[in-house]
Amino acid sequence: MRENTLKRRLAAGETVFGSWLSLPDAVAAEAMAVLGWDWLLVDMEHGPAALTEAAAMLAALRTTEVTTIVRPAWNASSAIQPALDLGFAGMVVPVVNTADDARKVVSDARFPPLGERSRGGVRTNLAFRTDAMTYFERANDEILLLVQIETAEAVENLEAILAVEGVDGIFLGPNDLAASTGKRWPDAWSDEAYLALIRRVIETTSRARKFAGFLARDPAMAKQVVDLGYRFVGISGDVNFMTAAAKRALDEARAAIG
Repeated sequence: MRENTLKRRLAAGETVFGSWLSLPDAVAAEAMAVLGWDWLLVDMEHGPAALTEAAAMLAALRTTEVTTIVRPAWNASSAIQPALDLGFAGMVVPVVNTADDARKVVSDARFPPLGERSRGGVRTNLAFRTDAMTYFERANDEILLLVQIETAEAVENLEAILAVEGVDGIFLGPNDLAASTGKRWPDAWSDEAYLALIRRVIETTSRARKFAGFLARDPAMAKQVVDLGYRFVGISGDVNFMTAAAKRALDEARAAIG
């Protein structure tokens, strides 16, 4: 069975870098994958990718060495189980504010005895290069399961969330956390009270001996959060990279022509 080397690297203390895929296109996903990212996340919450498009993107990503992650549209069985059945190696689940929310994630994303995920489908076997029963027996260990911490309520309940068996760690959503605390983004990054929450999250997660992720706007912010202890680090996303490069080229052309 294909092993989740990313999960093993995290367990060994490594820092891994990834990015967001919001464009619902297999070629765009593959173009990002060959750049050398450790992981790439197909965003089905705020991105427009439907299940069939996510399946095509995953098939393209599987031709490379990148580890495939998905964010389902919601913390719901109808979103979590179909996304996992495509064969993704990891999942970041939104809308987790309490330990009960985290237990719901585990129930939907883990097979018995940890959860109640249903067996079935064929794409998981293809993605993990194995048979159905081997996937069932090993998926709980191989799939990286992170829950999003993106509200003040979630930060308050973080210790209880991390104590839920089956949750490998958390992924901090800096934009929504800023909104939850009444702050603008990215202005919040210079606000000491907000930064105290960022430090509190990593300190609590580290004490629980679990993984912590963060979506940084740029490499400079990525360096800051890695210095704090975040090790599953995202840097921007495909749309931002495309538009920034296009805008720079346009501006340079106009400046050169005068």
